[in-house]
Amino acid sequence: MSWPSFWLKADWRSRLLTPLSQMVCWWARRRLERFRQTRPQSPGLVIVVGNVVVGGSGKTPFIQWLGHQLKARGLSYGVISRGYGGQAKAWPQIVTPDSPPGLVGDEPVLIAQSLDCPVVVSPKRAEALDLMLSRFDVDVVISDDGLQHYALARDIELVLLDSARANNGLGNGLCLPAGPLREPAKRLNEVDFVVFNGDQPSWFEFSPPAIGQMQLKPDYFYALNQPGKRFDIHKFAGQAVYAMAGIGNPARFYETLQVLGVKVEPLNFSDHHAYRLEDFKSLDPQKPVLMTVKDAVKCQKFAADNWWALEVEPECSDPFAQNLLNHISRHPKLKHKAST
Repeated sequence: MSWPSFWLKADWRSRLLTPLSQMVCWWARRRLERFRQTRPQSPGLVIVVGNVVVGGSGKTPFIQWLGHQLKARGLSYGVISRGYGGQAKAWPQIVTPDSPPGLVGDEPVLIAQSLDCPVVVSPKRAEALDLMLSRFDVDVVISDDGLQHYALARDIELVLLDSARANNGLGNGLCLPAGPLREPAKRLNEVDFVVFNGDQPSWFEFSPPAIGQMQLKPDYFYALNQPGKRFDIHKFAGQAVYAMAGIGNPARFYETLQVLGVKVEPLNFSDHHAYRLEDFKSLDPQKPVLMTVKDAVKCQKFAADNWWALEVEPECSDPFAQNLLNHISRHPKLKHKAST
């Protein structure tokens, strides 16, 4: 979601909302303390890839990167998620590449399409975890978000921060609704890894055990109605296009296109927007429409010939990657795997 300006830098509006913000922080700390006292357990290794702020921070591409890394090391894995925006009547749901995004959520379908792994969704992630472990033989379960879902067992906590946002991704540093934080920022001292989507800051006031960096490298464009039809990332250089983004930080997508020389006319939609053909009736049909892969999942069925998605390749710094993967492979729950 796009942040209001007072989430970027505190002003009179954030000050006015401070009493509510303090209540949210207090409740978050109380929930965390209860979690510490009654920590749920799971027989499988669970890695939570989460966030301390609302809105996107790059969790999905990081999960795609992590999945490929686990597979390269001979580890099987599955992904669980809330299935945000899904309208299924019963939960949990097993997601396939052909699942309707409106039923199970857009990001789970994208993950199922891009990774050869089981995907299970439920608003109660503990239920998704139980179904995953009962139906699939996996070594590792990755939870897409869920850091604050304290009914969910976890062994490794990893937080993504979007360094393109203010204050290293933390905005004004206040809890909702005065700021973007779901819980106090000092929670970052307690997670296992913090990963910056973008440039790693030279100074960071928190001290998690390990800090890493991920870069999203533009890879190619593909046609929505012919996904196998790929073109070089410079295909649209110098052209005027519509650029649409229903993601957490749409400015990042627009800036990426501008760096590629594209003349962008932005089309902003809310995060997880359920697209319909009517959303595009007023557009010039001769003008290309460029979008993220997350948006493309929901537009493929009615896409025109000149609608394209930008595929990005997530890359993580080598020292961090080795540290994380060694941490995973040496975990007691994977001891039998590490010795084979």
